[in-house]
This record gives sequence, C-alpha cells and structure tokens, in this order.
Amino acid sequence: MTNLPNDRLELLIQAVSRRAYQMHFIFACQSNHSLASATVLLANVDGSSGHIDKASDIKTQLYQSDTKKRIGLAWTVTNRQVYQFRAHDRSHPRSHEIKAELEKIANELIDHGHVFDAILCGHSEKIAIAWNFVVNPHTSKIQVTKNLRVCGDCHRATKLIAAIRQCEIIVSDANRIHHFYTNGQCSCNDYF
Repeated sequence: MTNLPNDRLELLIQAVSRRAYQMHFIFACQSNHSLASATVLLANVDGSSGHIDKASDIKTQLYQSDTKKRIGLAWTVTNRQVYQFRAHDRSHPRSHEIKAELEKIANELIDHGHVFDAILCGHSEKIAIAWNFVVNPHTSKIQVTKNLRVCGDCHRATKLIAAIRQCEIIVSDANRIHHFYTNGQCSCNDYF
C-alpha cells in the first residue's frame, strides 16, 4: 500500500486515469487485442479508486467490442486428478462448496486485516486454493499453476492464507514461482 494522503492519492489516480484514457483513444484505431490488458487495468484502477460506474462502463465496452483478454486459468492436482479453474468459475460440480470455502477464507483474511480489491476476488488461483481446502481441509502444501501473472491482491491474500492456514502454497505464474511460506512470506520477497 501507499503512504500518500488520500487527497494526493486521489489526484494521482485521476492523473493516471486521464493518461490511460488518452492512450486508449489514441490507439483505438489499432488492434484492440494489444490493448485488452491495458483496458482491464484501467477498469481496475477506476474500480479500486471507488469509481465503480466508470469501471463497469469500461468493462461493458470491452465486452461489447471485439477486444479479447486472455482468460486467467489455474490448474491444481488433488487426489491424482488435474483440475482447471477460470476466473470467476462456477462450472465445477462442487462450485457451491468452493464458494463457501472462498467466503470462509475471505472472512479469515478480513479478520487478519486484509482489505480486498472487490473486483479481483474471483481470480482463478484463489478458486484453486479454495478447492484444495475443500478436498483436504488440513492440507500442508498446495501447488497451483497459473497462465497469467499473479496480481497484487492475490499475492497479498495468498501470503496471509499460507500463514493463517499454516499451509505452504506454491504458485507458478507466467513470470516466476512463488513459494508462500507458513510465516506469511513469499520467496519472491514481494518482487513480482
């Protein structure tokens, strides 16, 4: 997090948002596919700064256009079977149990001071971690492979989950392998 006062932080967010909108419109005539991630990032900045309507409008425009963003996928193995999860996935036959476990984890995180970025609560690695706890509530090690980079919210949450549940969690993302230890630290030293 930042130590900036709220008014300075809001000005910084507005400046970044303005610049991102300018860049978005400058490159709008070019391939939309190259701007999908930047557009989602812009929506996430707006959502995180409390501009939910603006974020929703951007996501709606993205959905209605031909712009496609790579879907976040995560894989994990439980009981010698590979399971794949997408961001906000509800297709698993036991999705109601996974959702209940996600809510339980979320409450534990909140009790330990974690502040969620509501837009990001359904990322695929969190769903895969929850599935592991559904299958084996007292597991001591979880391994997840992810096709995209881990976001900051998921990284902070996973560090805390590892400490709260006393379970080592290894997440191999698009950039590196994160080993989250039971002391709440990550092998990347928060450089990701």
